[in-house]
Amino acid sequence: MSRNPYQQQKLLRLREIFLSETDETHALTMEEIRAHLARFGISAERKSIYENIQTLNQCGLDILQERRGKQTVYFAAGRAFETAELRLLADAVASSRFITQKKSAQLLAKLGSLTSRWQSAALRRQVYVASRIKNMDETIFYLVDDLNRAISENQAVGFHYFDWISEQGSLRKQPRHHGRCYTVSPWQLLWQDEFYYLIAFDHRAQQIRHYRVDRIGDLTFTGEPRTGEEAFRKIHIEDYTARLFGMFGGETRRIALSFPPRLLEVMVDRFGKALAPQPLPGGKLLIRVDLIPSMPFYGWLFSLGSEVEITEPEDLRNEYCAALRRALERYGEGGGLCTK
Repeated sequence: MSRNPYQQQKLLRLREIFLSETDETHALTMEEIRAHLARFGISAERKSIYENIQTLNQCGLDILQERRGKQTVYFAAGRAFETAELRLLADAVASSRFITQKKSAQLLAKLGSLTSRWQSAALRRQVYVASRIKNMDETIFYLVDDLNRAISENQAVGFHYFDWISEQGSLRKQPRHHGRCYTVSPWQLLWQDEFYYLIAFDHRAQQIRHYRVDRIGDLTFTGEPRTGEEAFRKIHIEDYTARLFGMFGGETRRIALSFPPRLLEVMVDRFGKALAPQPLPGGKLLIRVDLIPSMPFYGWLFSLGSEVEITEPEDLRNEYCAALRRALERYGEGGGLCTK
């Protein structure tokens, strides 16, 4: 009689059954284990399954045996990821604007395969992010992979950098600077404000600059080695990003802000725990931060209301006031909606 070809799969199938069908709250009896194996065309005696379980435990699977009521049951206890860890990863995938809806579903399914089918189903049910605008271009996912490869292979790259324009009532991308090719040496990929950015040494400008990855297109490998390592080593990524609002570039300034103590958490969330707040007469606090002034910074400042004030430098106070005045005048021109 010929040997059953499926028998050679027994140990692998048994591992698959424990990982997919069991967890701390869902266990299998010996008869249920044998029934699952039978679905794969595998017959097994109790003694051989006991031996297989010991082998899997020796290989690090961590299968536990418990007495529940009148039955002895078995389940996989230890996994590479705890359920809470998988939930964090699933939330990050679902909330990311960078990842397309299709790719999100694929990644969530793969994350679910790292736990039992019971916990996988709960994982998918519990992940929900309201009103999340997802990227529609899945090629960006692979663009990030290509940029990582260029970094690891020490290669410079070329690309077109695109802006959105309106044309006949619809949006389309148009390459910046009349289609000029940007040649850069990629040094770091950065996730900031829900977008991927490439930190690179621009060969034309001879300085470190950043580019939003979803606006990069037509990427090519130049075959030339990267340059600008010394310039890149001079920047500290955390300081570099902390100074940027909305990833807008410019000149770094030392800015003093005064605010009521109840807004201290807002300041710590924005600028980090290295702040050294100083008390001011009247109960307010004063901090000094290094950042690049920009309209996103002014928008953030305005969102905090009138209690947050730029106390210095004076020229930046005046620039902020001028920006507010221009906005007010814009609404005033529409029929006196605003009064001075």
